[in-house]
Amino acid sequence: MKITMGLCAALVISCLSPQAQTNENRVKEFTSKYDAYIQQVADKIPEIPAIAVVVIKEDKPIFLKVYGWADKEAGIKADENTLFYISSTTKPFVALTAALLDKEGSVKLADPLIKYSKGIAIKNSIPEKVTIQNLLTHTSGLRNEALQFRLAYSGEVNSNDIVRVFGNATTYIDSNHNKYSYTNLGYNIYGILLQQTLGEKWQHLLQERIFRPMNMDHTITYASAAPGKKLQIAYPYIYTGENGLIKSWLPKIDNNMHSAGGILISIADLGAWLNMNMNNGKLNGNQIFPAAIIKKCHTGYTKTQRELPPFTGEGEYGLGWQIGNYKNEKVIYHHGGYPGYHNHASFFPGRKIAVAVLVNESTVGAVAERLIATYAYDWWFGIENVDEEHVRKLEELAKAWEVGKKSEQDGAATRVKRSSQLSFPLEIYTGKYENSNFGTLEIYIQRDSLVVKHGIMKSVATPFTEKETVRVELIPGSGQTLKFMMNAEDTVEAAILGNREFKKIK
Repeated sequence: MKITMGLCAALVISCLSPQAQTNENRVKEFTSKYDAYIQQVADKIPEIPAIAVVVIKEDKPIFLKVYGWADKEAGIKADENTLFYISSTTKPFVALTAALLDKEGSVKLADPLIKYSKGIAIKNSIPEKVTIQNLLTHTSGLRNEALQFRLAYSGEVNSNDIVRVFGNATTYIDSNHNKYSYTNLGYNIYGILLQQTLGEKWQHLLQERIFRPMNMDHTITYASAAPGKKLQIAYPYIYTGENGLIKSWLPKIDNNMHSAGGILISIADLGAWLNMNMNNGKLNGNQIFPAAIIKKCHTGYTKTQRELPPFTGEGEYGLGWQIGNYKNEKVIYHHGGYPGYHNHASFFPGRKIAVAVLVNESTVGAVAERLIATYAYDWWFGIENVDEEHVRKLEELAKAWEVGKKSEQDGAATRVKRSSQLSFPLEIYTGKYENSNFGTLEIYIQRDSLVVKHGIMKSVATPFTEKETVRVELIPGSGQTLKFMMNAEDTVEAAILGNREFKKIK
């Protein structure tokens, strides 16, 4: 019997079609159930304004959908191109850039940090054994709260000040060297060293080395770039006991976007990023980055112990990536959070499946996104009774959230009943206060209340329970006590914010 090319092709198609049809049906079944589940989450917890989700299987997105609002008050819907702030999930991007620079020899991972700190006056000695790789694997043994605070929150980031604070306030604990301790500091210092050594900002390097080669047109490191590119940013929202769900009063602007947490990205672009990583540098059939470089980033360099669900227990930290286990499967991931935002980004290299979830609410949203991400994994892993189990977890979360909201409301009601513990007219407390490392407080009167401004942060002061104190909430969700220190002449000498002293300068 003579078999023609046409007959051969028909035979191949007939053999492959059942499997292809099975896969297609599986995807359809998954997308239908997944969409229904996410809608249940949105209905049960309406305080999450927007939920963006992508699922990658093998090398293509099988689910990409966005629910809810980028700006509720303005009636602007979120979509697959809406930008969300991803905070610490910036670290894998910076780490890949570092691996590329290492391969080129520009900034070597094995080199001592101090090799690249020329021109910076470092007050406390940093030994040569502290390497660039230590910075990027959270094993440096260095500490500097002031630097991290300025970069992530207060936004007092004049380049001269930042270099000075790096030099003056960095300390080293030898017993902590080569021991994992998660912090933004290593990535913050790396960003400073890049500019000192290469004369280039980390933002530009990410744009040229990663975003451009990957055609990530909906990813930025400067918030101010969004209007010019006609990109919509999802506003950050927080739940308060006083007013319910409101826009955060500490949004991300250029001043507090930093190399440990400084990317605004769409869910579509984040899906492409996970796809490329899961496929060892390949995207849409093109080898964007060398496979060896990607594998280097995914290699564990230090042991970790994670307590934050869903990927708990023993693990490792690579270059910018957490490495752990879930259901006895290896998972590579990095999450991030900031007041008003939370995100989940992970993939299973053995299963070739990745999930990213972005939300613009950081309290209940942080838990809800875990349910959404693990539903996808549990479904594809074939876990029994996945729908019933995840509905049960959602019901538990909804009940816990009602308790949490009631607690916030009760706390607000208690604070309203407090009376002022300030002994003098408000004018006595106004003025400028300075801490050489942490920056400047400005205190002034507005509508018969003290207002405390710390860099780009601002809070109306409310009464607290101790003499000469007020309560401020410069970081949404984190109330602090501000205590005024008086001298014998009943003049304010200093203000203590938390445990930091700011001397009054005028």
